[in-house]
Amino acid sequence: MIKKLTLTTIALLLSMTNTLSHATEFGTEEEARSMIARAINLVKSDKNRALDAFTNLQGGFGYKDLYVFCFDKNAILVAHPTVLGDDASELTDPDGVKIWSLVSSVKQDEIKKITYKLERFTSGSAAVHIKTSFITQVDGIHCGVGFYAE
Repeated sequence: MIKKLTLTTIALLLSMTNTLSHATEFGTEEEARSMIARAINLVKSDKNRALDAFTNLQGGFGYKDLYVFCFDKNAILVAHPTVLGDDASELTDPDGVKIWSLVSSVKQDEIKKITYKLERFTSGSAAVHIKTSFITQVDGIHCGVGFYAE
């Protein structure tokens, strides 16, 4: 009886460890909202420094699976940890959602929440997930921070 109880306790603890590990692996909506607010402040303060920090994941701009991405007016990624310089003007999710259209609709100093499907760049997997991003337009560029629903 004690052996069975001990094995059950160990299994439960391992299960809880996996759950907590998974829960802290991915960024939350609140963490994404906080990061975009900090990103806006840095872009307003020093745009070039901000773009470098976002791309190089410095200064807390690479946290869990959260990162800042920015597009110029032509949909070119001017800040991104893995696809810097890519043209996103034709980027469409599996459901036909034109991501650049959603991003470019955001007006100066507005923060808008958009949802689309995309692979999780930080996972190394091609699996597609639902992603929600806080998008803003600041100092002539569109920047965002996204989190995944799953």
